[in-house]
Amino acid sequence: MQFWGRSHHAILITLCLGVLSLSASAQTYIGLHSGPSSTFPVVYEVTEKRELDVIYRRGSWVKVTDGRSRGWLHVDDLHLLATFPRDEMWKLANDARPGRIKLGLAGYLEGAYSVGLHLPLADHYLQLRAARGPESDSAWSQLDVSLIMPLAQPTESLSVSWLITAGAGLEQQDNNRWRDLDDNPVWLLGGGVETSWHAERYFEVGARVEASVTADDDMTLQPLTSVFWRIRL
Repeated sequence: MQFWGRSHHAILITLCLGVLSLSASAQTYIGLHSGPSSTFPVVYEVTEKRELDVIYRRGSWVKVTDGRSRGWLHVDDLHLLATFPRDEMWKLANDARPGRIKLGLAGYLEGAYSVGLHLPLADHYLQLRAARGPESDSAWSQLDVSLIMPLAQPTESLSVSWLITAGAGLEQQDNNRWRDLDDNPVWLLGGGVETSWHAERYFEVGARVEASVTADDDMTLQPLTSVFWRIRL
């Protein structure tokens, strides 16, 4: 029994040492993306021991290199690199501000205008927008919400996104924009594409082409072309 007890303890100690050895040998692999967003594919993986240098920053993402390969990493993941200087990490995190929330103003070719608030949703944006037609007796109003999703990134400062929209429109007495003669709100569904140029981390400009259709039997189609300005808050 005494021999069995000692053997039992020896087995437990051996198992514990084995687990600790496996834990010590396990490494954390950090994925570097092909662009400044997690929607871009991981093109390279490094361990926490790899020394990386920052060569470019865009918003909350930094482009890093180990001398041979390059990729994009979010500033919140820099702490995973054991070799990355902590003072530089905090500076990059600080410089990444302001946040991702944006306030937008748009002007339309037909004389309308809109104000929108852009809220981050994972790697997408949720836009809350209020639009108003030309101020007159035949003005119109529109409230909608859009999901804006990245489509392409031709350059580091230029991006293309597509969007889907749902909302409601209201006509004034002398307006038949959606052919709703009862002056009641009409439900709208739509979509479009926008191109934005990130002039700097606080500011971006762009153009959007979209169309909405009424969710009724008439299915009245209304195209919209706009130029917008956005500021990060």
